[in-house]
Amino acid sequence: MRTYRVPPVDRPADTSLADAVFRNAADHPDTVAFRRWPDGADVTAAEFAAEVTAVAKGLAAAGVRAGDRVALLSATRYEWTVLDYAIWAAGAVVVPVYDTASVEQIRWILANSGAVRCVVENGTQAATVAAACADRPVPVWRLDEDTLGRLARRAAEVTDEEFERRRDVDPDDVATIIHTSGTTGRAKGVVVTHRNFLANLDGFLDRLGDVFSPGGAVVLFLSPAHIFTRTMQCAAVVRRVRVTHVPDPAELPASLAVVRPTVLPLVPRFMEKLRDAAPGGDAGAALGGRCAAIVVGGAPHGDDLRDFYRSAGIAVYEGYGLTEVAGPATINGPAEQRTGTVGRPLPGVAVRLADDGEIFIRGDCVSRAYHGDPAATADALVDGWLRTGDVGSLDDGYLRITGRKKELVITAGGKNVDVTALESRLRAHPLVGNAMVVGDRRPFVACLVFADRAALRARGRGDGDGDHDADPALRAEVEAAVKEANEAVSRAESIRAFRIVDDELSVANGGLTASLKIRRDVVQARYAAEIDALYRKARQHEK
Repeated sequence: MRTYRVPPVDRPADTSLADAVFRNAADHPDTVAFRRWPDGADVTAAEFAAEVTAVAKGLAAAGVRAGDRVALLSATRYEWTVLDYAIWAAGAVVVPVYDTASVEQIRWILANSGAVRCVVENGTQAATVAAACADRPVPVWRLDEDTLGRLARRAAEVTDEEFERRRDVDPDDVATIIHTSGTTGRAKGVVVTHRNFLANLDGFLDRLGDVFSPGGAVVLFLSPAHIFTRTMQCAAVVRRVRVTHVPDPAELPASLAVVRPTVLPLVPRFMEKLRDAAPGGDAGAALGGRCAAIVVGGAPHGDDLRDFYRSAGIAVYEGYGLTEVAGPATINGPAEQRTGTVGRPLPGVAVRLADDGEIFIRGDCVSRAYHGDPAATADALVDGWLRTGDVGSLDDGYLRITGRKKELVITAGGKNVDVTALESRLRAHPLVGNAMVVGDRRPFVACLVFADRAALRARGRGDGDGDHDADPALRAEVEAAVKEANEAVSRAESIRAFRIVDDELSVANGGLTASLKIRRDVVQARYAAEIDALYRKARQHEK
């Protein structure tokens, strides 16, 4: 195995992710920590710490104990961040849930984590949670019913001494349990401790240097249920970079013009959208006029995107990370970057390549377990090294991602999609012989469907040949199967388009392995034209 390790940086005395909030309030009380959208109201470091304290005391008064799990199901908004830090300050554990999650996903996440409360935005989400937890009711608090205010008004029930005791957590206490897609069909709950997250933040901020500087500004619009957004949130708080939350991505261009961020976290899909909307092709005007850096996460991006922004003097820093390492494991920074790679390991991180090129990661940032899943934990951790399932190469310490062993698709929007759940449901349909979900670096998830020729012959379709995609009756049946498969996933993960291919996959033609698994790289290359046509047709339909 080849190994490359970067020594850790000197770590501050923080033991909790919430410590930075109170340090900022003590040392820089009048610094504007947040600017609300769309009203533009400022929240100082002192005001934010006071709100976090009041809500944390309110949580304790409401019966949330140290170590309890509290779920947050909400779009990106200021209240999400208040609750994130308040739950930590109360000694409890945050369980983020995507606001687009399906009933099935919510049921699993809340049950697996053992959440004692779930905070949602509104009545619609509350009803979804109630449906998901019919057999195990979980109390729900709604943000549109002034949950933060009601919790803050109970702060007087908890003494300052009790609050400080709760806030003084051990760094190895669990900070958050984040459920991430895997190859088993069910999301695994990644246990992230305060030490894991703080170690990652130390390395991330050290590598990016002045990209995060006091007095700067950042817009957060991607879901905080994703580790990428969470990293950017915590990095901004540590470095006193003013944060503005934009719940609706459609408002991103307008918010950039007002907030004028100095650094912006993006996934490739939004890099494309902002490029296409840039007036006169001016990337600088499109990002508010003073953005110096884009931090790319979630999915790989093309050279054309990087070059477009760099031509306007905007640095693009791409990294590679996983929930299991509490954020990025490698990243290109201002002082050391190499085009075509995802950078060198962060300080305190070691990267090792197995003989088959699989990437292994070690460091204080690596999660110690999947919650309630010792078998998955034992499979993922080997002598303290995390098996990533991704394949790469190392050159002078710079990591290049060359493939993936996991059955995952990563869209251009940075969404990790577990294809096994979708594909297994589709294959259960009697007319579907096989199915392969596609969507890597694409704007949405789609699927190639291979009809079962024997089943078609049994239905009187001759030898099963012909233009299957043009058969309205067959398309209608497959469309119903796709709709049923989509019920297991969120909207962002759902199949939005499909094409019925006039072919079949087999071991003989190289489409399947000996164990009948799809050879994704082979099928992707063989049907590249069909995949391109599928997305081209979908774009034309949208117009």
